[in-house]
Amino acid sequence: MNFSDFIYKYFPVSVFKFIRKQYYTINRRIYPPMDKDEFWRLLTEKLGIEKGMVVYIHSSVDKLNVNFSAFELLELLIKAVGKEGTLLFPCWHYKGRAEDFLSQTGAVFNVKKSPTVMGLLPELARRHKNAFRSLHPTASTVALGKLAEEFTKEHHFDLYPNGEKSPLYKIIHHNGKIIGLGEKTVSLSFVHVVEDIMKEKFPVKTLSDKPVTCKVVNYSGKEQEISTYIPHKNISNRDIPGFIKKNISKNAVRCIKYKGSNFFSITPRVLFDEMLSLAEKGITIYGTSK
Repeated sequence: MNFSDFIYKYFPVSVFKFIRKQYYTINRRIYPPMDKDEFWRLLTEKLGIEKGMVVYIHSSVDKLNVNFSAFELLELLIKAVGKEGTLLFPCWHYKGRAEDFLSQTGAVFNVKKSPTVMGLLPELARRHKNAFRSLHPTASTVALGKLAEEFTKEHHFDLYPNGEKSPLYKIIHHNGKIIGLGEKTVSLSFVHVVEDIMKEKFPVKTLSDKPVTCKVVNYSGKEQEISTYIPHKNISNRDIPGFIKKNISKNAVRCIKYKGSNFFSITPRVLFDEMLSLAEKGITIYGTSK
């Protein structure tokens, strides 16, 4: 367990956030900020982004040591995948548990108006004139690029948030990448794809017993009801970084520290296959099942 994980586990969240803020302030004093040229080299040479690629992005702009804006960062990412490529970002709109949001009186997800809580970069992507956002009420994804509509249009037809119609599952079949910008793998949503594909065969219960019906305002401005399974409380007891470090190959996941910031690059096809094989043996991000 590294120092930051120790602080997060054994100290109040307020202490963790204070120490983290001081850490990134010190980093900016030690390392000169990256300009766009240096960040471009990071994307293409270290994270493996290529023209025409499908890339799912986890991000924290506040944790990046760069001298350009989040808007310029989005433009840089669009340029990196080119006209034939596609960018995807997590874009759900509530903090905390899906169950808590849906229990609120009058809880509605408006696909065009509900801002995302997943950070500045996904919000800028959501507001982009060419954005497509999935109608899924608890695991919405926003996409930009050639395959943006294809990746998002069926998501809400799947009862499983990360099932076969989800963008995260579809990326497996497009030779895509998942990257973290200023993030560690603790934020990695893709780990739940194996759970939703295996369904009842997965060794840990991760979803509700029955689907929950949610109110969604669609692109036409009309309200409709969409059903989905929601996460079970079991999923809070997980250790994604520890699981990856112990069980997953470097071919699947590469974690990088550069200029004091965290990055990761993931090959979804390889990670899915390795996680599926491990789950069949009872080894998951939730521990080992007997």
